[in-house]
Amino acid sequence: MNALAKGLSATVALLLVGAAYLVPSNQSEISVSPDEYSIDVNPLPLSIACPGSFVEVAGRSGVEVGKIEQVDSARVRYQSTEELEVPSSTTGYLPISAPGEEQSTKLLSAIQYQNVDRPRASGLLAGYCEQPVTNGWFVSGDGGAGKETVLIAANPNTVDTQLLVEIHLGDTVITERFVIGPQREQLISLAALVGVEPSYAIYFESGGAGLVVAIQHRYSDGLNSLGVSLDTAVRQADTNLWIAPVEILAEGYESPRLRLFAPTAGATALVTYHSSSTRTLSQQVLLKSGELLELELELASGTYAIEVESDVPVAASVLNPSLAPLDYQWLSPLESLSELYLPIPGVPTELALLNPTSNTIRVTGQVFSQAGVEEIQLQLSPNQIQLLPIVGNRLALSADLNFMAALQLKTASGYAVINPSENSNPGQSLSVLIR
Repeated sequence: MNALAKGLSATVALLLVGAAYLVPSNQSEISVSPDEYSIDVNPLPLSIACPGSFVEVAGRSGVEVGKIEQVDSARVRYQSTEELEVPSSTTGYLPISAPGEEQSTKLLSAIQYQNVDRPRASGLLAGYCEQPVTNGWFVSGDGGAGKETVLIAANPNTVDTQLLVEIHLGDTVITERFVIGPQREQLISLAALVGVEPSYAIYFESGGAGLVVAIQHRYSDGLNSLGVSLDTAVRQADTNLWIAPVEILAEGYESPRLRLFAPTAGATALVTYHSSSTRTLSQQVLLKSGELLELELELASGTYAIEVESDVPVAASVLNPSLAPLDYQWLSPLESLSELYLPIPGVPTELALLNPTSNTIRVTGQVFSQAGVEEIQLQLSPNQIQLLPIVGNRLALSADLNFMAALQLKTASGYAVINPSENSNPGQSLSVLIR
């Protein structure tokens, strides 16, 4: 070994010995006092959107192949704690936004409704203006003679978003993709995808930010219109679902139809029909994976709340007919609420209140109108549903336990149900630890 190499070896050895004394033998002996900071993350402005007016397929006469557009206009009503500029009607989809840290339907909620009077369609369309969502189910796909289903998807974002649509037909799944531009709406006639398939389930998923999605139906017998329906309540499959208010007409008239769908696995479901005017009935239903089952509800006349309990998540919906006036409404499951602030449409309306719990609950609230304030105070027994006529501009409700609610509209021209949900964006306090 030459002299230079020996010198380097000696230097390295000295450095290693020194490091052994300088580095602590136990890392836990290093004591640094961490600083903890609390950061409040405010939620984004609360944004919702109304899907817009009636979608007419193939033009006014029904012979303009490929034409699909929204016609006439839907009335819009909103309530908010903020001063907002919201138009009173809309044809296309209508986004509405309100800033605020305390977010709920008290900060912002809105509804739309429209009297449809076209050569091939008539009835009442109404819906809740929902927050954007990234995925969800509708099990109300209807096809064949005299039945038409349209999917409405709006992109309220500032960038393109891809929409995946799956049509579930038993063992067959049809998949289509659409690119929806920013601030644009896509109107999709599902007959072009399924042909004359009589019934099917629809799953949708956004490839990016949330979309506002609704489903519209039109029913006819030849040239005679039988009714229209708009369902804006996007729901997920679940093991416990409630659908209300379901109206059973007198014997001899058309019965409601309950649809059940098992999207992921075979299911055993218990369907219970709760009514304040007659005894409670139940039936057990077995579903294969991917099966769409339809039940005709042959029950005594009255108003019902339908409860679906399943061992695995299922999706459900009810087609509810109206005789006077002649119309239809697809009903999606209700959402559990602790409070609700909602505008009231300017047509005859009933407030449907449901207690989905096993305890008696006390509901209190107010109906605000130009004439003043009307107080609401009532008790609901377990699983009880009650309808209250209401007249006013807006309502506020709360209860000591969670409740469910809907607005049932009936006019000389049609029937519709508005199914509300909570509105909020996440906001929270974060603790950041800096060492």
